[in-house]
Amino acid sequence: MPLTPDMRRSIDQIRDYLFGGGYPDPVSNAEQLSFLFFFYLVEGIDTENKLKSKVLKTPYESLFAGDWTIRNPLNAEAGQMTIPRDRFRWSVWAKGLSGEALVRFLRDEVFAFFAEMGEAAAHNFMDGARLAIIDPTVLTQVVNLVDGLRLDASDSDTKGDLFEHVLRQIRQAGELGQFRTPRHVIRTIVEIIDPKVGETIYDPAAGTAGFLVAAYNH
Repeated sequence: MPLTPDMRRSIDQIRDYLFGGGYPDPVSNAEQLSFLFFFYLVEGIDTENKLKSKVLKTPYESLFAGDWTIRNPLNAEAGQMTIPRDRFRWSVWAKGLSGEALVRFLRDEVFAFFAEMGEAAAHNFMDGARLAIIDPTVLTQVVNLVDGLRLDASDSDTKGDLFEHVLRQIRQAGELGQFRTPRHVIRTIVEIIDPKVGETIYDPAAGTAGFLVAAYNH
């Protein structure tokens, strides 16, 4: 599925909402959209891993298994200070909340949930992450537009093109050239190099880690 004009217009519309809503910094906006894209995609990745484990008959515990202790009492329901982690699926909170409730839950619970995940990873990809879009109307509109992009139906090349379109909003983008190498070029180079298990791969310009992921898959 290629990057369609509708997807480009949606990204431009998100940019316009953010700019008009009092968020003019393109760098911060790109960062915030990256977080939302990630939160959206994790649910699909978790579902795919669960299906793979079932087929391969290997153990797998969902990222959304168990309970979560509420960080902000205002997000608690009926005095219960824990909620099922299943509530952190994009399809649950992004579609079920809006306005102030969305801001509060995303800021105090969702970011904390993924920060915990980041701390357990080899590299804390959520270090210092926080919600910067705190206007209820703007955030609701942006979340709805991100949901409408249907990122789960896009291949890796389309996601890369989409992210690069987001990065083009940064003024310096035109001076920095391409942000990523096209996936078909990456695959060809990896096949030529033919890396083996046990060898070390050095990629000093690992922007989106495309070469490293392709080498791992290879």
